[in-house]
Amino acid sequence: MKHLSKVCDAADWFDPEMIAVIQEELQEVPYFHRKQWEFAMIFLALKRYGFLNGDKSGLSMGGGSERVLYAISQHVRKLFVTDLYEEETIWDCARAADPDQFIKSNKPFDVDDSKIKALRMDMRKLEFEENTFDFCYSSCAVEHIGEYEDFLNHLNEVYRVLKNDGIYVFTTEFHFGDETIPDTHNYVFSASYLNRLINDCKLIPLEQPNASITPNTINYPAPGNVNALLGRELPIIGSFPHLQLLRGKYPLTSIMLILKKSSQSSKERKLYFQGKEAARRFLENGIQDYRNFQNKSVLTIDPFSGMGKSRFFADHQQFFNSNTSSGKEDSTIFHTAYFWFGSGQIDFQLHAKISETENKEFGEIEIRVHRYATRVSQHIESVKTFKILINGRNELKKHFSIPVDDDYCYAIVGKMIAGNLQFSEIDIRCSNGIISN
Repeated sequence: MKHLSKVCDAADWFDPEMIAVIQEELQEVPYFHRKQWEFAMIFLALKRYGFLNGDKSGLSMGGGSERVLYAISQHVRKLFVTDLYEEETIWDCARAADPDQFIKSNKPFDVDDSKIKALRMDMRKLEFEENTFDFCYSSCAVEHIGEYEDFLNHLNEVYRVLKNDGIYVFTTEFHFGDETIPDTHNYVFSASYLNRLINDCKLIPLEQPNASITPNTINYPAPGNVNALLGRELPIIGSFPHLQLLRGKYPLTSIMLILKKSSQSSKERKLYFQGKEAARRFLENGIQDYRNFQNKSVLTIDPFSGMGKSRFFADHQQFFNSNTSSGKEDSTIFHTAYFWFGSGQIDFQLHAKISETENKEFGEIEIRVHRYATRVSQHIESVKTFKILINGRNELKKHFSIPVDDDYCYAIVGKMIAGNLQFSEIDIRCSNGIISN
C-alpha cells in the first residue's frame, strides 16, 4: 500500500497487503465496504509504524465490539477499548451493561482476553494519565461526538494521553466538496474543516492525505441505503458496493489520517488532499449516472426501511407480544428511509392488502410525505398529508405526486388514526412518470 493516509478506493482491495490483513487478521472474506477498509487500513498503519508488537499499549476510542480491536489486541501488550457503552444505546456494537464482559463474549474469533479491557468513557474526556499510550485509534467515531469544540477537545485529549512520538490513526467521513455537512451527531468533514481542526490542535500530521480515487465505475457514488430503494438485495453480492456514497447530492467516503505527538510544533500542519479535485470531477459523472438511473426507473421502496418492525404488519407480529411495551402506543404503520430524488416531479403508488382480522371493517390511515434539507437534517417538515378511509375493503391503492427539490431528502410515512387494521402486504413504488397499474 503506497499511501496509508488516504480516501477509500475500490482499487485498495487489489493491494496484497490489504487483502492479507482482511483474510489473515480480520479473518473475513474481502468485500467492497468502507468499514472493512477502515479496519484493514488502521491495522496496516499501526503495523507499518512499528506499533504492533508485544511491548506497546494502545487505546481504541468508540471501539464498541468492532472486529479490528480483536485483531490488534493479539499483537500488543494491552489494548484498552472505550465507548459510551449503555444498555439502551442505538448502537448495537456498544449495547452493554458490562463493557468488558460484552466485548469478551462477542469475539468473532479466538483471542487472549487478558490483552483487552473495555471501559465506558467519553472520548472527549479520557480518564487516563498523561503519556499513557503508545498509540490511539478510532474508526469513524470522531464525527459523532458533537461540534467543533468537541472535536478539538478530543484531539487534544489524545495528545495528552499519548507518549512522545506516539501516533493517532483515525478514520472519519470526508466530503469531496467544499462544504462540511453538519448533521446532528454525524458530521461529514470537508478538507477545509479538517485543516482548521489540525491547525488548532496539538497533534501534527505524519503523512499528507491522498484524496485520489481510481476512475472506475465501481467507484461511482450511491446512497448508503440504495438497497431499500430497490426493495431487494442484489443476487450473489447482496448489495451495492459501500464505498463512495451520496448524502443527498453530496459525495463522501471514509478517509484515514495519521497524526503524531511531537515536540516539533513548527512542522507543516496544512493538509493538501492531493487528487481531490480530480476525484470530485469523476464523482460528478457518477452522480449524473445515478440521476439518470432514477429518472428511467420504477423503484420499489422498502416501507419499513426507516423504522424496522411494525406492529400493524402481519409478518412482524411475532416481534410484539403482551410483554412488549415499546411500540404499543406508536401509530406508525410504515416509515420509509429518507431518499434523495433529485429535482422535478415524483409519482408514487401505494398498494396495501389488509389481513383477515375482526377489525377490518373500519379504519382510517394518514399518509405523510416528510422531507429535510440534506445539510440541515435535524429540521423535518411535512410537505403533503392526506387521509384514506378504509371501510370493508380488503386492499387499497393510491396514486399521489409531489414536486421534489435537489437539496432535500424525502420519506413516506403511514399512520393509523382510526381502527386497528393489520396489513399482509405494503408496496410503495415511485418514478418520475405515472406508474401503470
